[in-house]
Amino acid sequence: MKSSKPCKSTMEAALDLLSRRLLTHYELETRLLEKGYESSEIKAVLERILEWGYVNDRELALMYSESRLKRYSRRRVQQDMQNRGIESELIDQALKATYSSNDEYEQCMSLAERWYTQEEKRWELKCAKDNAKRTIPRELWVRQKVTRKLVQRGYPSDMVRSVINQIGNEREDGSV
Repeated sequence: MKSSKPCKSTMEAALDLLSRRLLTHYELETRLLEKGYESSEIKAVLERILEWGYVNDRELALMYSESRLKRYSRRRVQQDMQNRGIESELIDQALKATYSSNDEYEQCMSLAERWYTQEEKRWELKCAKDNAKRTIPRELWVRQKVTRKLVQRGYPSDMVRSVINQIGNEREDGSV
């Protein structure tokens, strides 16, 4: 038989959740509700935890944005923070502090160049194993793979297209 009343107090459960990972106000409230705690108890606990500074959506948004700066696009980070329940105003402030359009383009270019080299090597290995794979032109295969990875990271399609074309042109000029 399962008891409908949770064993831990609401405060204990909240602190236990926060001991594992930084959570937003929304995430903590949602998880406590899912565990079956009363919403009046949750509100009181959240107020206390906010007073203590254990939950700070502004700091979390800034840290989250900074930690993803080198790997993800501004749009992807913005979407991830929205999914975590951070207010739009806090998201905008955090993104303005960490992302610039020029930096984002440079990051996209850096990832594309690295992945371009990796995918060229991967294509060579696949062709060495199976000559039938040579029916797809190497350049097309590599461009598709790198484009897909960049789009998955949230970079805008016009930026990805520009970066891929620039890399392709540089490689053509270098090989002629």
